[in-house]
Amino acid sequence: MDQSGRIDQISAVMGRMRVLIGRRVISRLAMAELGPILDLSDLDVLEMVPGPGTEREVSVGDIARQMRIDPSRASRLVAGLVERGYLLRAVAQQDARRAVLLRSEQAERVLTEIHRVKRQLIADIVSDWPAEEIGQFADGFEAFIAALERRTSP
Repeated sequence: MDQSGRIDQISAVMGRMRVLIGRRVISRLAMAELGPILDLSDLDVLEMVPGPGTEREVSVGDIARQMRIDPSRASRLVAGLVERGYLLRAVAQQDARRAVLLRSEQAERVLTEIHRVKRQLIADIVSDWPAEEIGQFADGFEAFIAALERRTSP
């Protein structure tokens, strides 16, 4: 297949991947193993918030921007996660007037389990691939996504 054909192939596969991502297939599988403790929006928020001991700071406004949702919706999501013990509010180190969020130990345990399920799913999918092919795919996929992020970042 020539380069143009390969680009068409990548485009078609990206379309299929978009559908899977839109349906949140991997996250839904991971969440199904844990039971109905969180919904997918909660999981998105937890993934954005740093864990204990991290210098990176995230506010409710940051979550709203990253998720592309209204600040009041982000505030409600965060409030629910704080109330259920998944998030902690803290004071920003750089500006004491600013509130930031941290994941709790409970959230860390849940995310660890979700990541374990996701890793196992990926491991199962590539289990019959040669190690060299897994490495090439991982490197190529990383390079492609990094280039896409650079190209689409403001």
